[in-house]
Amino acid sequence: MSTGDLTNGQKQPEGYDAQNIQVLEGLEAVRKRPGMYIGSTGPRGLHHLVYEVVDNSVDEALAGYCDTVDVTIHPDDSVTVIDNGRGIPVAKMEKEDKSALEVVLTVLHAGGKFGEGGGYKVSGGLHGVGVSVVNALSDELTATIKRDGYTWTQSYVRGAPQGDMVQGEPTTETGTTITFRPDNEIFETLNFEYSVLEQRLRETAFLTRGLQITITDERGEGTKTKTFHYEGGIEDFVRYINENKDPIQEKVIYFSGESDEGAVEVAMQWNGTYQESVFSFANNINTHEGGSHLSGFRSALTRTINRYAFSSGLLKQGKDKSLEGDDIREGLSAVISAKLTDPQFEGQTKTKLGNPGMQGFVESVVNAKLAEFLEENPKEADRVVRKAVDASRARAAARKARDTARKSAMGGMGLPGKLADCMVKEPEIAEIFIVEGDSAGGSAKQGRDRSTQAVLPLRGKILNVEKSRIDKVLQNTEIQALITALGTGIRDEFDIEKLRYHKIILMTDADVDGAHIRTLILTLLFREMQDLVEAGHIYIAKPPLYKITQGKSERYIEKESELENLLLSDKLERFEIADNEGRALKLTDVRWQRYTRLLKQYEGWSSALRAEHGHEVVQFLEESQILDNQIRTPEELLELLARPVVETDPFLTELVSADENLIRVKATERRSNLARTHRLRTSMFTANEFRQLARVHADLIKLAGTPPFTVALGTESEDAPSFEELRRAVLSVAGKGVKLQRFKGLGEMNADQLASTTMNPTTRTLAQVTMDDAAAADRLFTMLMGDKVEPRREFIEENARVATLDI
Repeated sequence: MSTGDLTNGQKQPEGYDAQNIQVLEGLEAVRKRPGMYIGSTGPRGLHHLVYEVVDNSVDEALAGYCDTVDVTIHPDDSVTVIDNGRGIPVAKMEKEDKSALEVVLTVLHAGGKFGEGGGYKVSGGLHGVGVSVVNALSDELTATIKRDGYTWTQSYVRGAPQGDMVQGEPTTETGTTITFRPDNEIFETLNFEYSVLEQRLRETAFLTRGLQITITDERGEGTKTKTFHYEGGIEDFVRYINENKDPIQEKVIYFSGESDEGAVEVAMQWNGTYQESVFSFANNINTHEGGSHLSGFRSALTRTINRYAFSSGLLKQGKDKSLEGDDIREGLSAVISAKLTDPQFEGQTKTKLGNPGMQGFVESVVNAKLAEFLEENPKEADRVVRKAVDASRARAAARKARDTARKSAMGGMGLPGKLADCMVKEPEIAEIFIVEGDSAGGSAKQGRDRSTQAVLPLRGKILNVEKSRIDKVLQNTEIQALITALGTGIRDEFDIEKLRYHKIILMTDADVDGAHIRTLILTLLFREMQDLVEAGHIYIAKPPLYKITQGKSERYIEKESELENLLLSDKLERFEIADNEGRALKLTDVRWQRYTRLLKQYEGWSSALRAEHGHEVVQFLEESQILDNQIRTPEELLELLARPVVETDPFLTELVSADENLIRVKATERRSNLARTHRLRTSMFTANEFRQLARVHADLIKLAGTPPFTVALGTESEDAPSFEELRRAVLSVAGKGVKLQRFKGLGEMNADQLASTTMNPTTRTLAQVTMDDAAAADRLFTMLMGDKVEPRREFIEENARVATLDI
């Protein structure tokens, strides 16, 4: 019977039967659908690989077997994680007929965290996907294990073992070293952000008392290193959160408790700000959505503070109302860390603790221990209660301001008069542009799609909510307009189900004022409507980088990679490229992608070597015959210099002097006749950066030939003295005759351009605002928008893109 026939009265889809069902074996499923395992193949998924490996080391620390973890980002975008734990088991597993190491690295859900009486009582890695997924998504991974008296090593390529595990030198040490390089074919970018990893590792060290974590970044000019080690644990975490704030207590309140439900630690301290900064964790997992442990803390906090306020006479029975939770938590920084043998997570992102017994357990601990602190520290307790009373009065004033705003005439129908609303009423397909100023608002209103796009222009800069109490915030006309337009309300009235637009797009100019306005709006959204950020409703409009004109056609380009693809489209195979020996390089798309990947590694190791030995020395290594001949030792270099110089050598070289520390070489460039003496330290040849550079250099020679190169396309040609210059020359020649206009931002566009490049859903690019770490975001907003100037100045100096401005 054919597939088009009827079976059981139903017509079967053509070409779809049992043999079309595909079963993905082992790690093949991970490579086929990486997003299912790490969330995305963008920056978030890339950094998740590091977290997975580090989590295994932290589990060893939680079990009491590890106190040091070192994380290193190498110049070729590989990462090494070293711990001094027990080491992954290496003995053979009879059922699998493989070593335990290979099983852990190649079988999903294999590890010491699943069985009764297994390797770990408490594990933070249970929420993750394991090192096997890291292995599957890396183009290379090497595991080095120290245990059972020896060093054991095994290497993998895209999850496949490259031979059996090898027994190495004897050792009395124990620990695990994992080095991996993410697969460029899987990930959109291989650029690890140091600041993202730094924040995550700092947080991990806070939550794992006594664990020392070091992060080192070998990329770029100079090596960056930071070490995190907190004997105070979450007490130090709270001090860190309050670093740029003014605490109203002298010391951090800390207490802990343990029962059959698990264990909990609580650290808390009030400050003079108007924001709540309470963060909860379960087994070191950041429970962004809260859960039973956070509910227990909040209910106990409200009950205990109110009980103390009435019993101490700060509030009068029968006269004063009880303080609400929001009043008490104003200005509170707190960390709640729960440890459970069997954590149950729920919620869309699996970051909400669901263990029901934890709520009552945490409540009882907080009730008893916080009441004890308040009784023993009456002066500090008095400050806390008085701050909550002031917050309660401000909340009452804010409620009155909201009621007034509702009754005022704001453009009829209860919406702001300056809001140009869209026609559709379904929030799922509606979007609103928050625009800087009436002028840009006018252009946006002209260019919008009236059916689905609303525009709200804001006049000037809104109030900085970081420095203002809620009653002052709601007196600001622009903030009132924004809150009313969105429809959710704020604070105790916030209801995300009432959101009128599922895309809230901030569209400001690309200058300093525009950045400031955007930051002020983000501060408001983070502090008063954080759920909108966490739900992914906030976006930033991104104008294109370039406008390309070819003849009569115009095109807008949003990314550098897109520009490269456009310039090289249909041209690669027409390039005529010859290397130093006259050999032709035939470019194809596959070969160009391979070359680009190798070049990225090459540039990383080259940059690291330049930082240590200088630009001119490394340039000489790259353009001379030293790397071409795979010179690996000072002795091999001296042998090379003793040989007769051949015509293909770009330099005439002469040995000036040599000793055990330094080799001085005079090099005269054939083309320019320019002579220069280079001082080559012998230690350079034993450095890992040099060995890696030489390795990638050899791979590039196999792929592209020996530099220098000549690059020609039609009548256009350029020379390229090195591998790095070859890419630049190819793009330069491909771009001849193409008119390129670089945009600085929205201010340079008219209404038509704004509509077609930045507002039209089919052609625009939006950046979604996400929040991986609420504690880090809280600290950043306090630093940027708070009262203290010095931390802000230090942050700007450290992160400024322009070091010197010549005006």
